[in-house]
Amino acid sequence: MRFDTRVMHSVFFALLLCSLPENVSSENTVPIRLPCFTVHVRLNGKSIDAPDVITVRTKDKDTTVSSKDGCLTVPSELLAGKAVDVFFTVPGSRIYLTKISPSFLDAPCDVDLEDKKFGAKSRLPKHARVKEACEVLFHGGEPEIELLQTGCRSPLRDNATK
Repeated sequence: MRFDTRVMHSVFFALLLCSLPENVSSENTVPIRLPCFTVHVRLNGKSIDAPDVITVRTKDKDTTVSSKDGCLTVPSELLAGKAVDVFFTVPGSRIYLTKISPSFLDAPCDVDLEDKKFGAKSRLPKHARVKEACEVLFHGGEPEIELLQTGCRSPLRDNATK
């Protein structure tokens, strides 16, 4: 007696499906995690404290995001737009990055600040004020995206809070 292999495979697949549980409990599911990112800040080439809180501004509203275990998770509804503004404070400075693609907010980024002069590889315009500029490197893909903004950094007053 010969059996057709296609029939045997179909029977095996049907038996396999019948042996699966009818519904999967929530204990067995993997929670969906929103993308998060970290911000690493250097001043004059030396690491300084990263922000514990950032504010993400869309056309409609400002949303404050707090760091949890070093990770900043931006609500998904803010990631749907074309661009957002991100601002935060670090020791001595307020940083305001404008028109950032929300897709950049799911991977680490480095923010470089200088008081006197950026390195030789910097593309900072000659007329720009170094103390007011930010070089940002987003590590979310290949190639990494480098952003240079002038006017993104302002000094904090002594009585301003972090």
